Amino acid sequence: MKKIILMTLSALCLFGCKEESHQEIKHNYHEIKTDLISWIDVFNQSENDYFVYFYSERCGHCNEIKNDIIEYYYSKKNTLYFVCTDIDSLVGPPKDLIGIDNIDEFYIFGTPFLIRVYEYMVKEYYAGTRAILNFIHNS
Repeated sequence: MKKIILMTLSALCLFGCKEESHQEIKHNYHEIKTDLISWIDVFNQSENDYFVYFYSERCGHCNEIKNDIIEYYYSKKNTLYFVCTDIDSLVGPPKDLIGIDNIDEFYIFGTPFLIRVYEYMVKEYYAGTRAILNFIHNS
């Protein structure tokens, strides 16, 4: 009798687990078009404290974390804007970006890239998938 109960419970657990794994949320960067800004507007938002996420639709790493960054956007933990680098951007070698306050001096190291703009200057930045995911999951 115990064997039948254990087998039944095991089967129910497996069925339940399978159902959960099929409920993965899939997002698309086109969902955020109301908060999609242009490259030249990175430092021109009305808020005093906000984040800007730089992505490319052709970037495999950007597509890999797409669900995470859009879920973070919907969480409203912070104001988050998006810049599609397929349209306009400037990429350069890694350097310290803290304190940059105008677009003429600013560039990213590649995509994905996330910055925090506080009082109209770069306060923090996160380059690459791992750094951005660590930020999202620890905020």
